[in-house]
Amino acid sequence: MNEICETSALTKMEQVADAARRLFARYGYKRTSMDDIAREAGVAKATLYLHFKGKDDVFRTMMRRTADLVLTRCDAALTSGAPFAERLEGVLGAYYGTWIDLFGDPAHWGELVLVKTQIAMDQAKELEGLYIDRFRGFLARAEADGEIDLSRAGTDADQLCQTLMQAALGAKSGTPPTPDEFRQRLRNIARLAAAALIR
Repeated sequence: MNEICETSALTKMEQVADAARRLFARYGYKRTSMDDIAREAGVAKATLYLHFKGKDDVFRTMMRRTADLVLTRCDAALTSGAPFAERLEGVLGAYYGTWIDLFGDPAHWGELVLVKTQIAMDQAKELEGLYIDRFRGFLARAEADGEIDLSRAGTDADQLCQTLMQAALGAKSGTPPTPDEFRQRLRNIARLAAAALIR
């Protein structure tokens, strides 16, 4: 999925944020100018500055849109009615896979993570907190429903959530994976965890 929003009724701010995301993924943050963003979004530079103070502001808006997509994908996985292993894969993919989908070129990942920590750290922390709440709740509900047994792995929902998040983060290490390779790694993590937990 290359576009954050598939509807045609985008606001100017959404249109600009989506255009900026494409450019940041393609060229990186530093090499993308406000002129580039205006051109990619199909708006006049003056219009761009009516909505945004500068490139940092565009980046923060892009981060908000990305966060919305992550949580939408997470909620869809949680409510899918699929077996536990598939829901777990969907939850991991919602958070970690969305970034790969949207910022697929690994050449700029390091720079974009650095920019995120410099100008959008509050947003990143808020998203992480919302995601962790959903993830923990999913694991706790699966145990309460008798679907999994966390004691089989000698853990609880909080510890398992943190462990699986670290595993998903580690799945990006080494030679940067393609989106398909990364999704396969997440699938493997989910299957291994499910095999250890399912009653």
